[in-house]
Amino acid sequence: MGLVREIRREAPHLLFLQEVDWLADPDEAAAAGLTLGMQVAVAPSRNLPTAVAWHPDALRVEDVDTRYSEHDLHQGYCAPRFARWGLTEALEAPLVAISTHLTPYSADTAAQEAQLLVARAYRYGGFGMIAGDINHVPLGDDEIDWTLVQPYNRTARCKRRQHPDDPWEGNRIVGEVLRDGEFADVAAVVAERRHDQSPLKATGKAGLLRVDQAHTTRALSPAIEDCRVAETDFSDHHGLVFTLDLSKADNSAVRTYT
Repeated sequence: MGLVREIRREAPHLLFLQEVDWLADPDEAAAAGLTLGMQVAVAPSRNLPTAVAWHPDALRVEDVDTRYSEHDLHQGYCAPRFARWGLTEALEAPLVAISTHLTPYSADTAAQEAQLLVARAYRYGGFGMIAGDINHVPLGDDEIDWTLVQPYNRTARCKRRQHPDDPWEGNRIVGEVLRDGEFADVAAVVAERRHDQSPLKATGKAGLLRVDQAHTTRALSPAIEDCRVAETDFSDHHGLVFTLDLSKADNSAVRTYT
């Protein structure tokens, strides 16, 4: 219950969840929604499900996209689509909020998963965000000391070396995919704007990386207001809390999906 108390203290309008295998039971998902005072959608998964929760007094869901979750991604994704109502009233297209957990075993495979999610984020006009356990090196972050990282994580998250004495270098292909999809890294935007590196702190307690990330499409990027790491003792990851002011979103960037 400690994690629930921390979530309730933050009082998010949107909550992105990963590795929530117990919520695959509809009764457990309903109970979690009652406890949090939120509605909960859980995606099917081959492994550990993802979910999104939201406050129904602030957001009105139209549908939940999980079309490719179970068979095309290692862990999956959950992508509710919110109508123009409440917090999203200023938007000229629906808001798509994707919770995901990219595969930890290969940056190249995770990049392919990210390519699919980029397309899903743009599916309904382009007000989209992808948040969750991205698992791989962010595009602009400093190189960590890879000698402190487990060998299996280095094989998944680093570029191939030509010689065993070569230094390790993080593989940033997932970040490159998101950049090329015209997504903004929320924590990086806030850190640069404020000349404050605290939003870029590592969120994975064991792996030394900022694996938990939020990315917004070009139409949503002007809405980025704040981002911080929320430390917790109740998970093997710290949380990421970010704020968007949707009145500042760029309606001119809405595009038709073809």
